[in-house]
Amino acid sequence: MSSTTFICIICSEPLTSDNMFSISCGHVFHEDCMTQIISQKKYCPTCRKVATLKDVRRIMLQPLDNVQSKSESNKIKLHVKTLTGKTIVLENIKITDKILVVKSMIEYIEGIPIDKQRLKYGKVELEDGRTIDYYNIKNNETIHLVLELRGC
Repeated sequence: MSSTTFICIICSEPLTSDNMFSISCGHVFHEDCMTQIISQKKYCPTCRKVATLKDVRRIMLQPLDNVQSKSESNKIKLHVKTLTGKTIVLENIKITDKILVVKSMIEYIEGIPIDKQRLKYGKVELEDGRTIDYYNIKNNETIHLVLELRGC
C-alpha cells in the first residue's frame, strides 16, 4: 500500500497526524503556521477566504493498522439452538447474508433440508429473503431452529 505525504504550504514541511489543523474553507496546515498567518493576514493563504483563530480545528486521523476492516466488522458468529438443546456455532456470517444462507450452512452441518427448517429470533420467524442485519441480529446471539412437521 502506498503512503502519501502531505505538506504544509506555508512552511513546506510534512504534515503529521499529531500536527494537522484546518480552517473553515477546508485547507490544512500546521497549527503554528496557520495561527501566525491568520493572526497577521486574517485569511487563508491558499484560497484567500476570511478566517479567524476560532475557525482552526484539529484533524484527528486514525492509523489504518488500528482500524478493523469493514469486511471483518461485518462478520459475526451465530449460535443456533435446536429443540434437543444442541447448539450449532456458525462463524464468519456476514450481516448482509440472507437467512437462506444460514439455513444452507445448517443443512451442510446437520443435514437438515432447508425446506424443513424454521428459524426464530426471539418470537419472530426469520424469512429466507431477509438479511441478518434486517433483524438486527448481533455477534454471538442465539437463534432457534424449529423443524417443520408434516400434518396427518
